[in-house]
Amino acid sequence: MYGVIIFLHLLVAVVLVLVILMQQPRKGGMASIMGGGETIFGGGGAAPFMTKVTAILAAIFMATSSALVLLSKKNVRPAARTRPVPTQPAPNIPEPTEPSPLGR
Repeated sequence: MYGVIIFLHLLVAVVLVLVILMQQPRKGGMASIMGGGETIFGGGGAAPFMTKVTAILAAIFMATSSALVLLSKKNVRPAARTRPVPTQPAPNIPEPTEPSPLGR
């Protein structure tokens, strides 16, 4: 189930990016490269259709994101019990007999 939602999430993300890139900004964009957008989508152009597709894809993207978060909470494994690490006293280091070359 988790893998299916991840696949759907990635698919929606890629399609959403493509749809956003195809939308026509004020000065052309990728929609002007493909051409013929106005005749395919009617006299009003592709803008209303692309806006609806973008909104639907964004809603699906948010839904799959939420589903992945909820499912990941269920898939979290409990932390393994750790044994305490035995501590040993620090080794006894003798003081230096010569002064430091820095004079400290």
